[in-house]
Amino acid sequence: MKLLTTIGAGILTGALLAGSAFSASETAQSFQVKNRFRVGWDNNVYETEKDTQDSFKIIEELEFLLNLDLEQTFIGARYRPTFMYWTDRDPDDTDFQHEADLVFSHNFTPRLSLNLKETLRIAELPELMDRGNLARQKSDYTYNLLDGVFGYRMSDATRVELGGRYTILRYDEKPFSDTDDYDIYAVGATLRHQLQPETALSVDLRYEQTEYRVLDERSSDSIFGGVGLEQIFSPNLVGSIRGGIQQKSFDDSHIGDESSPFGDISLTYLPSPKTRITGGLGYSLFEADVYPFASQDRLLSYVSLSHDLTARVQLFLAGSYQKSKYHSDQALNDPELVGIDGEEDVVQGSARLSYMVNRKNYLEASIQYMDFASDLSQRL
Repeated sequence: MKLLTTIGAGILTGALLAGSAFSASETAQSFQVKNRFRVGWDNNVYETEKDTQDSFKIIEELEFLLNLDLEQTFIGARYRPTFMYWTDRDPDDTDFQHEADLVFSHNFTPRLSLNLKETLRIAELPELMDRGNLARQKSDYTYNLLDGVFGYRMSDATRVELGGRYTILRYDEKPFSDTDDYDIYAVGATLRHQLQPETALSVDLRYEQTEYRVLDERSSDSIFGGVGLEQIFSPNLVGSIRGGIQQKSFDDSHIGDESSPFGDISLTYLPSPKTRITGGLGYSLFEADVYPFASQDRLLSYVSLSHDLTARVQLFLAGSYQKSKYHSDQALNDPELVGIDGEEDVVQGSARLSYMVNRKNYLEASIQYMDFASDLSQRL
Protein backbone atom coordinates (compact mmCIF):
# COMPACT_ATOMS: atom_id res chain seq x y z
CA MET A 1 0.00 0.00 0.00
CA LYS A 2 2.92 2.33 0.74
CA LEU A 3 4.32 1.72 -2.75
CA LEU A 4 0.89 2.33 -4.27
CA THR A 5 0.64 5.57 -2.33
CA THR A 6 4.05 6.73 -3.53
CA ILE A 7 3.15 5.97 -7.14
CA GLY A 8 -0.23 7.65 -6.68
CA ALA A 9 1.32 10.81 -5.28
CA GLY A 10 3.58 11.00 -8.32
CA ILE A 11 0.64 10.56 -10.67
CA LEU A 12 -1.28 13.29 -8.89
CA THR A 13 1.64 15.71 -9.08
CA GLY A 14 2.10 15.03 -12.77
CA ALA A 15 -1.60 15.44 -13.40
CA LEU A 16 -1.60 18.79 -11.64
CA LEU A 17 1.15 20.01 -13.90
CA ALA A 18 -0.70 18.68 -16.92
CA GLY A 19 -3.85 20.40 -15.79
CA SER A 20 -2.02 23.72 -15.41
CA ALA A 21 -0.59 23.38 -18.91
CA PHE A 22 -3.93 22.49 -20.36
CA SER A 23 -5.65 25.47 -18.74
CA ALA A 24 -3.55 27.72 -20.93
CA SER A 25 -4.89 26.06 -24.04
CA GLU A 26 -7.97 27.44 -25.75
CA THR A 27 -8.55 24.53 -28.09
CA ALA A 28 -10.30 21.48 -26.60
CA GLN A 29 -13.37 23.03 -24.97
CA SER A 30 -14.80 19.57 -24.29
CA PHE A 31 -11.98 18.60 -21.88
CA GLN A 32 -11.68 19.92 -18.33
CA VAL A 33 -9.40 19.32 -15.36
CA LYS A 34 -10.50 20.21 -11.83
CA ASN A 35 -8.46 20.07 -8.64
CA ARG A 36 -9.85 19.91 -5.08
CA PHE A 37 -7.72 20.18 -1.95
CA ARG A 38 -9.64 19.35 1.21
CA VAL A 39 -8.92 19.35 4.92
CA GLY A 40 -11.43 17.47 7.03
CA TRP A 41 -12.26 15.68 10.26
CA ASP A 42 -13.70 12.19 10.66
CA ASN A 43 -15.17 11.13 14.02
CA ASN A 44 -15.00 7.35 13.39
CA VAL A 45 -12.24 6.23 11.02
CA TYR A 46 -12.57 2.52 11.93
CA GLU A 47 -16.39 2.51 11.95
CA THR A 48 -16.56 1.14 15.50
CA GLU A 49 -19.50 1.11 17.86
CA LYS A 50 -17.43 1.93 20.97
CA ASP A 51 -14.00 3.47 21.57
CA THR A 52 -14.24 5.38 18.32
CA GLN A 53 -11.10 6.91 16.83
CA ASP A 54 -11.32 10.39 15.32
CA SER A 55 -8.79 11.85 12.95
CA PHE A 56 -8.06 14.84 10.79
CA LYS A 57 -7.51 14.03 7.15
CA ILE A 58 -6.04 15.66 4.07
CA ILE A 59 -7.54 14.88 0.66
CA GLU A 60 -6.12 15.71 -2.74
CA GLU A 61 -8.61 15.04 -5.51
CA LEU A 62 -8.30 15.51 -9.25
CA GLU A 63 -11.12 15.25 -11.76
CA PHE A 64 -10.68 14.80 -15.51
CA LEU A 65 -13.82 15.41 -17.58
CA LEU A 66 -14.45 14.80 -21.28
CA ASN A 67 -17.76 15.60 -23.00
CA LEU A 68 -18.30 15.13 -26.74
CA ASP A 69 -21.73 16.16 -27.99
CA LEU A 70 -22.04 15.09 -31.62
CA GLU A 71 -25.04 15.20 -33.94
CA GLN A 72 -26.51 11.83 -32.89
CA THR A 73 -24.01 10.69 -30.26
CA PHE A 74 -22.92 11.85 -26.83
CA ILE A 75 -19.78 10.56 -25.09
CA GLY A 76 -18.94 11.54 -21.53
CA ALA A 77 -15.97 10.37 -19.47
CA ARG A 78 -14.82 11.15 -15.94
CA TYR A 79 -11.79 9.96 -14.00
CA ARG A 80 -11.19 11.03 -10.41
CA PRO A 81 -8.12 9.79 -8.49
CA THR A 82 -8.09 10.68 -4.78
CA PHE A 83 -5.22 10.60 -2.31
CA MET A 84 -6.17 10.56 1.39
CA TYR A 85 -4.01 10.95 4.49
CA TRP A 86 -5.21 10.52 8.10
CA THR A 87 -3.26 11.93 11.05
CA ASP A 88 -4.57 9.23 13.44
CA ARG A 89 -5.30 6.01 11.57
CA ASP A 90 -2.87 3.21 12.35
CA PRO A 91 -1.30 1.19 10.90
CA ASP A 92 -2.42 2.37 7.44
CA ASP A 93 -2.70 6.16 7.38
CA THR A 94 -2.99 6.62 3.61
CA ASP A 95 -5.26 5.49 0.81
CA PHE A 96 -5.37 6.03 -2.95
CA GLN A 97 -8.80 5.63 -4.55
CA HIS A 98 -10.06 5.70 -8.13
CA GLU A 99 -13.42 6.58 -9.66
CA ALA A 100 -14.10 6.29 -13.38
CA ASP A 101 -17.33 6.76 -15.32
CA LEU A 102 -18.07 6.44 -19.03
CA VAL A 103 -21.38 7.39 -20.65
CA PHE A 104 -22.29 6.62 -24.26
CA SER A 105 -25.60 7.62 -25.86
CA HIS A 106 -26.61 7.21 -29.49
CA ASN A 107 -29.84 7.94 -31.35
CA PHE A 108 -30.16 5.53 -34.27
CA THR A 109 -33.43 7.19 -35.31
CA PRO A 110 -35.72 9.74 -33.66
CA ARG A 111 -37.49 6.74 -32.04
CA LEU A 112 -34.67 4.26 -31.30
CA SER A 113 -31.79 4.97 -28.91
CA LEU A 114 -29.02 3.21 -26.96
CA ASN A 115 -27.57 4.33 -23.63
CA LEU A 116 -24.53 2.73 -22.00
CA LYS A 117 -22.93 3.57 -18.66
CA GLU A 118 -19.75 2.12 -17.18
CA THR A 119 -18.92 2.75 -13.51
CA LEU A 120 -15.63 1.70 -11.87
CA ARG A 121 -14.58 2.16 -8.24
CA ILE A 122 -11.31 1.03 -6.66
CA ALA A 123 -11.21 1.92 -2.98
CA GLU A 124 -10.66 0.67 0.53
CA LEU A 125 -13.02 -0.33 3.32
CA PRO A 126 -11.82 0.24 6.89
CA GLU A 127 -12.01 -2.31 9.66
CA LEU A 128 -15.47 -2.66 11.19
CA MET A 129 -15.37 -3.20 14.96
CA ASP A 130 -18.25 -3.94 17.31
CA ARG A 131 -17.85 -4.12 21.10
CA GLY A 132 -14.17 -4.81 20.71
CA ASN A 133 -14.68 -7.66 18.23
CA LEU A 134 -13.67 -7.62 14.57
CA ALA A 135 -16.85 -7.84 12.48
CA ARG A 136 -15.20 -7.15 9.13
CA GLN A 137 -11.57 -6.83 8.13
CA LYS A 138 -10.03 -3.96 6.21
CA SER A 139 -9.69 -4.73 2.51
CA ASP A 140 -9.15 -3.02 -0.82
CA TYR A 141 -11.96 -3.73 -3.25
CA THR A 142 -12.95 -3.21 -6.88
CA TYR A 143 -16.53 -2.47 -7.89
CA ASN A 144 -17.65 -2.33 -11.51
CA LEU A 145 -21.09 -1.72 -13.03
CA LEU A 146 -21.99 -1.91 -16.73
CA ASP A 147 -25.53 -0.76 -17.55
CA GLY A 148 -27.17 -0.66 -20.97
CA VAL A 149 -30.66 0.33 -22.18
CA PHE A 150 -32.31 0.18 -25.60
CA GLY A 151 -35.21 2.62 -25.81
CA TYR A 152 -37.97 2.74 -28.42
CA ARG A 153 -40.58 5.48 -28.55
CA MET A 154 -43.83 3.85 -29.62
CA SER A 155 -45.67 7.17 -29.68
CA ASP A 156 -45.21 10.71 -28.42
CA ALA A 157 -46.46 9.62 -25.00
CA THR A 158 -45.26 6.01 -24.73
CA ARG A 159 -41.75 4.56 -24.58
CA VAL A 160 -40.51 1.01 -23.98
CA GLU A 161 -37.04 0.23 -22.61
CA LEU A 162 -35.10 -3.06 -22.61
CA GLY A 163 -32.09 -3.10 -20.36
CA GLY A 164 -29.29 -5.21 -18.93
CA ARG A 165 -26.86 -4.72 -16.07
CA TYR A 166 -23.70 -6.52 -14.96
CA THR A 167 -22.15 -5.83 -11.55
CA ILE A 168 -18.99 -7.24 -9.99
CA LEU A 169 -17.45 -6.85 -6.53
CA ARG A 170 -13.91 -8.11 -5.85
CA TYR A 171 -11.93 -7.91 -2.61
CA ASP A 172 -8.13 -8.11 -2.66
CA GLU A 173 -7.68 -10.13 0.52
CA LYS A 174 -9.18 -13.07 2.38
CA PRO A 175 -11.59 -13.71 4.06
CA PHE A 176 -13.63 -11.12 2.13
CA SER A 177 -12.69 -12.55 -1.25
CA ASP A 178 -13.89 -16.00 -0.16
CA THR A 179 -17.24 -14.93 1.26
CA ASP A 180 -18.24 -11.67 -0.48
CA ASP A 181 -16.95 -11.64 -4.09
CA TYR A 182 -19.99 -11.71 -6.38
CA ASP A 183 -21.34 -11.16 -9.89
CA ILE A 184 -24.87 -9.82 -10.45
CA TYR A 185 -26.63 -10.23 -13.80
CA ALA A 186 -29.88 -8.38 -14.41
CA VAL A 187 -32.25 -7.94 -17.36
CA GLY A 188 -35.55 -6.09 -17.47
CA ALA A 189 -38.19 -4.20 -19.39
CA THR A 190 -39.91 -0.91 -18.59
CA LEU A 191 -42.95 0.71 -20.18
CA ARG A 192 -43.25 4.48 -19.64
CA HIS A 193 -46.32 6.54 -20.47
CA GLN A 194 -46.72 10.29 -20.21
CA LEU A 195 -50.19 10.76 -18.75
CA GLN A 196 -49.86 14.55 -18.68
CA PRO A 197 -46.98 16.97 -19.23
CA GLU A 198 -46.36 16.88 -15.47
CA THR A 199 -47.09 13.18 -14.81
CA ALA A 200 -45.45 9.99 -16.05
CA LEU A 201 -46.40 6.40 -15.20
CA SER A 202 -44.10 3.38 -15.56
CA VAL A 203 -44.43 -0.40 -15.25
CA ASP A 204 -41.35 -2.60 -15.00
CA LEU A 205 -40.35 -6.24 -14.71
CA ARG A 206 -36.80 -7.35 -13.86
CA TYR A 207 -34.90 -10.60 -13.31
CA GLU A 208 -31.68 -10.58 -11.27
CA GLN A 209 -29.17 -13.35 -10.57
CA THR A 210 -26.55 -12.97 -7.83
CA GLU A 211 -23.63 -15.42 -7.99
CA TYR A 212 -20.98 -15.58 -5.29
CA ARG A 213 -17.72 -16.73 -6.85
CA VAL A 214 -16.48 -18.97 -4.02
CA LEU A 215 -19.29 -19.38 -1.51
CA ASP A 216 -22.06 -20.17 -3.99
CA GLU A 217 -24.46 -21.15 -1.17
CA ARG A 218 -25.10 -17.41 -0.76
CA SER A 219 -26.20 -17.06 -4.40
CA SER A 220 -29.81 -16.20 -5.24
CA ASP A 221 -32.29 -15.33 -8.00
CA SER A 222 -34.82 -12.50 -7.79
CA ILE A 223 -37.81 -11.35 -9.82
CA PHE A 224 -39.10 -7.79 -9.40
CA GLY A 225 -42.41 -6.43 -10.62
CA GLY A 226 -43.55 -2.91 -9.92
CA VAL A 227 -45.03 0.41 -10.95
CA GLY A 228 -43.72 3.95 -10.67
CA LEU A 229 -45.01 7.49 -10.82
CA GLU A 230 -43.05 10.67 -11.58
CA GLN A 231 -44.63 14.03 -10.86
CA ILE A 232 -43.62 17.63 -11.47
CA PHE A 233 -45.57 19.42 -8.74
CA SER A 234 -44.15 22.83 -9.66
CA PRO A 235 -41.06 24.23 -11.38
CA ASN A 236 -39.37 23.98 -7.96
CA LEU A 237 -40.59 20.56 -6.77
CA VAL A 238 -40.15 17.17 -8.48
CA GLY A 239 -40.93 13.77 -6.97
CA SER A 240 -41.11 10.08 -7.79
CA ILE A 241 -42.47 6.97 -6.12
CA ARG A 242 -41.96 3.33 -7.04
CA GLY A 243 -43.12 0.09 -5.48
CA GLY A 244 -43.83 -3.55 -6.12
CA ILE A 245 -43.14 -7.14 -5.11
CA GLN A 246 -39.82 -9.00 -5.04
CA GLN A 247 -39.60 -12.81 -5.13
CA LYS A 248 -36.20 -14.17 -4.06
CA SER A 249 -35.00 -17.80 -4.12
CA PHE A 250 -31.69 -18.98 -2.66
CA ASP A 251 -29.23 -21.63 -3.85
CA ASP A 252 -28.96 -22.97 -0.30
CA SER A 253 -31.91 -25.37 -0.29
CA HIS A 254 -32.65 -25.03 3.42
CA ILE A 255 -33.43 -21.31 2.97
CA GLY A 256 -36.97 -20.96 1.73
CA ASP A 257 -38.09 -18.55 -0.96
CA GLU A 258 -38.74 -15.00 0.22
CA SER A 259 -41.44 -12.62 -0.98
CA SER A 260 -41.27 -9.00 0.09
CA PRO A 261 -42.60 -5.62 -0.98
CA PHE A 262 -40.08 -3.06 -2.12
CA GLY A 263 -40.43 0.64 -2.67
CA ASP A 264 -38.72 4.00 -2.73
CA ILE A 265 -39.74 7.63 -2.81
CA SER A 266 -37.66 10.70 -3.62
CA LEU A 267 -38.22 14.45 -3.71
CA THR A 268 -36.13 17.31 -5.09
CA TYR A 269 -36.95 20.86 -4.01
CA LEU A 270 -35.36 24.07 -5.29
CA PRO A 271 -36.55 26.90 -3.03
CA SER A 272 -34.28 29.29 -4.94
CA PRO A 273 -31.77 29.15 -7.82
CA LYS A 274 -29.01 28.95 -5.18
CA THR A 275 -30.44 26.09 -3.10
CA ARG A 276 -31.20 22.44 -3.84
CA ILE A 277 -32.67 19.93 -1.36
CA THR A 278 -33.00 16.20 -2.12
CA GLY A 279 -34.42 13.46 0.08
CA GLY A 280 -35.54 9.88 -0.21
CA LEU A 281 -36.62 6.68 1.51
CA GLY A 282 -36.34 3.09 0.28
CA TYR A 283 -36.93 -0.47 1.46
CA SER A 284 -36.03 -3.82 -0.17
CA LEU A 285 -34.31 -7.17 0.22
CA PHE A 286 -30.62 -6.58 -0.45
CA GLU A 287 -27.30 -8.43 -0.69
CA ALA A 288 -26.06 -9.25 2.82
CA ASP A 289 -22.97 -7.38 4.01
CA VAL A 290 -22.37 -9.85 6.83
CA TYR A 291 -21.40 -13.51 6.46
CA PRO A 292 -23.05 -16.07 6.85
CA PHE A 293 -26.33 -14.40 5.88
CA ALA A 294 -27.57 -14.65 2.30
CA SER A 295 -29.82 -11.56 2.41
CA GLN A 296 -30.84 -8.57 4.49
CA ASP A 297 -33.95 -6.41 4.88
CA ARG A 298 -32.66 -2.87 4.29
CA LEU A 299 -34.32 0.44 5.05
CA LEU A 300 -32.42 3.48 3.78
CA SER A 301 -33.27 7.16 4.13
CA TYR A 302 -31.21 10.17 3.06
CA VAL A 303 -31.31 13.94 2.70
CA SER A 304 -28.87 16.40 1.14
CA LEU A 305 -28.66 20.17 0.73
CA SER A 306 -26.46 22.31 -1.48
CA HIS A 307 -26.46 26.10 -1.22
CA ASP A 308 -24.46 28.81 -2.96
CA LEU A 309 -23.46 31.22 -0.21
CA THR A 310 -21.72 33.42 -2.77
CA ALA A 311 -20.62 33.05 -6.37
CA ARG A 312 -17.47 31.27 -5.12
CA VAL A 313 -18.52 29.63 -1.85
CA GLN A 314 -20.80 26.57 -1.68
CA LEU A 315 -22.16 24.68 1.32
CA PHE A 316 -23.04 20.97 1.16
CA LEU A 317 -24.87 19.06 3.89
CA ALA A 318 -25.83 15.37 3.79
CA GLY A 319 -27.25 12.79 6.15
CA SER A 320 -28.41 9.19 5.94
CA TYR A 321 -29.82 6.41 8.11
CA GLN A 322 -29.63 2.72 7.25
CA LYS A 323 -31.25 -0.10 9.19
CA SER A 324 -30.38 -3.68 8.22
CA LYS A 325 -32.14 -6.72 9.61
CA TYR A 326 -30.65 -10.22 9.35
CA HIS A 327 -32.82 -13.29 9.97
CA SER A 328 -31.69 -16.76 11.02
CA ASP A 329 -33.80 -18.39 8.32
CA GLN A 330 -31.69 -16.52 5.74
CA ALA A 331 -28.36 -17.79 7.13
CA LEU A 332 -26.38 -20.60 5.56
CA ASN A 333 -27.07 -24.16 6.67
CA ASP A 334 -25.00 -24.47 9.86
CA PRO A 335 -26.39 -25.90 13.14
CA GLU A 336 -24.47 -23.27 15.13
CA LEU A 337 -26.37 -20.48 13.39
CA VAL A 338 -29.89 -21.62 14.25
CA GLY A 339 -31.85 -18.85 15.92
CA ILE A 340 -29.36 -16.09 15.10
CA ASP A 341 -31.06 -12.80 14.22
CA GLY A 342 -29.47 -9.40 14.27
CA GLU A 343 -29.70 -5.74 13.36
CA GLU A 344 -27.33 -3.00 12.30
CA ASP A 345 -28.00 0.73 12.44
CA VAL A 346 -25.75 3.22 10.66
CA VAL A 347 -26.19 6.99 10.95
CA GLN A 348 -23.97 9.17 8.78
CA GLY A 349 -23.68 12.91 8.36
CA SER A 350 -21.33 15.24 6.56
CA ALA A 351 -20.77 18.95 5.98
CA ARG A 352 -18.51 20.49 3.36
CA LEU A 353 -17.61 24.09 2.56
CA SER A 354 -16.10 24.67 -0.87
CA TYR A 355 -14.29 27.76 -2.14
CA MET A 356 -13.73 28.13 -5.88
CA VAL A 357 -10.31 29.71 -6.38
CA ASN A 358 -10.93 29.65 -10.13
CA ARG A 359 -12.85 27.43 -12.54
CA LYS A 360 -10.32 24.62 -12.15
CA ASN A 361 -9.20 24.78 -8.51
CA TYR A 362 -11.16 24.43 -5.27
CA LEU A 363 -10.30 24.57 -1.56
CA GLU A 364 -12.59 22.69 0.82
CA ALA A 365 -13.14 21.96 4.50
CA SER A 366 -15.27 19.02 5.65
CA ILE A 367 -16.64 17.19 8.69
CA GLN A 368 -17.77 13.56 8.56
CA TYR A 369 -19.76 11.84 11.31
CA MET A 370 -20.73 8.18 11.67
CA ASP A 371 -22.51 6.26 14.39
CA PHE A 372 -22.62 2.45 14.08
CA ALA A 373 -24.55 -0.04 16.23
CA SER A 374 -24.78 -3.81 15.75
CA ASP A 375 -25.71 -6.84 17.81
CA LEU A 376 -24.29 -9.35 15.32
CA SER A 377 -20.65 -9.73 16.31
CA GLN A 378 -21.51 -11.02 19.77
CA ARG A 379 -23.60 -13.78 18.24
CA LEU A 380 -21.47 -14.92 15.29
